Amino acid sequence: MFLLKRSPLLFALVLGLFLAFSPVLRAEELKPLPELSREFDLAGYAASTDTIKKEFDGIPTLGFEISLPKTWVERSTLGQEYGEMNRYDGPAFGDVRPYFSLKRFQVKRENTARLELIAYLLKQGYVLRSMKEIDDRNVEAMYVVVDDKNDSYAVRTKMRIAGSDMQLAEYAVPVNAFDSQVDQQTFSLSSFKFLKDSEATIEKRVERTYLKALRFNYPASWVFEGEEALTDNRVSIRFSNPGENDIKSGVFRMTLISEGSLKDEIAKPQFKPDIPEMLKAIRKQYEDQGYVIGKLSETRKPELNIPASFGVLDIYELHQKLTKFDTTEKTPASHELWLAVFSVDKPVQKTYIAEMFTPSRTQDIYLWSINSRAFQIILKSIQ
Repeated sequence: MFLLKRSPLLFALVLGLFLAFSPVLRAEELKPLPELSREFDLAGYAASTDTIKKEFDGIPTLGFEISLPKTWVERSTLGQEYGEMNRYDGPAFGDVRPYFSLKRFQVKRENTARLELIAYLLKQGYVLRSMKEIDDRNVEAMYVVVDDKNDSYAVRTKMRIAGSDMQLAEYAVPVNAFDSQVDQQTFSLSSFKFLKDSEATIEKRVERTYLKALRFNYPASWVFEGEEALTDNRVSIRFSNPGENDIKSGVFRMTLISEGSLKDEIAKPQFKPDIPEMLKAIRKQYEDQGYVIGKLSETRKPELNIPASFGVLDIYELHQKLTKFDTTEKTPASHELWLAVFSVDKPVQKTYIAEMFTPSRTQDIYLWSINSRAFQIILKSIQ
């Protein structure tokens, strides 16, 4: 069967979230979203549905259209601004009814739709089974929900980030009726459309510059901690994520090293920076703070909007040292070190080292996700 039964619920939750973050296993282990079967009478079923169109007074970014069976009944809602905004219930299977629900939640920190949805699933205790990322603001997924009455549902959703809103369109089918109802669920969600939109960012962006050599943006919730120009050809700029209750929950540092002076717009090569030695010094700083740099867990190509001649992003596991002596024993990875190095050649060679210290994705998925999102925003905004 496509979905897991209730008995391995906890295992499936852990497995599903792990796979969602594993670039190697994700495509192999998470199930594809169901498609309409060849036997499904598409024309006949479509004739038994009505197209429903809804807009919401006072919420300019919210509206939808969907085809649902004519037998489904709209359930009254309280007219609230957040939470469940609209719901339709279908005929019962036993004592459990399928339903369609539109929900709206406020998102306070910059995040992608995919990572925000995964954090939401973890918080709710839902079991992820399928996920398809459309773009940074749109995702489709399927997950298992066990409600407060201990009824299990297979939920297919279209989720979107619109401005500072997360909007969820959920079509839920009782798990024991999934095999007979999956085509109807697939049809309805394929007909669903968000009617309104907002391309505003979740958070405001703050611009940071150093002379005319470096310019980039960062999310307003991050705290600028200062810059340090050790020489004419090198500057380091540091930020932190204040996290909850002002407990620092992530650190980002950008270091720019040039072969010419950063104070000179038409710089000429006069320095020979030793980049490998600088990278060794960064690693040593973490070792001196009591961390063991573990395995290289991931390598990516950094997303940039500058013409880089070279670019690599390595992600390392960080383990807290058990003792001051060398040992083969390791604690679970508590943090991650993101280290991106990229270069531009003209008018003189400049090398950027972007460094992030963040809680591990296995320790705190939400903090990890907003930290990784901020990292990506900064790199893509560099000019």
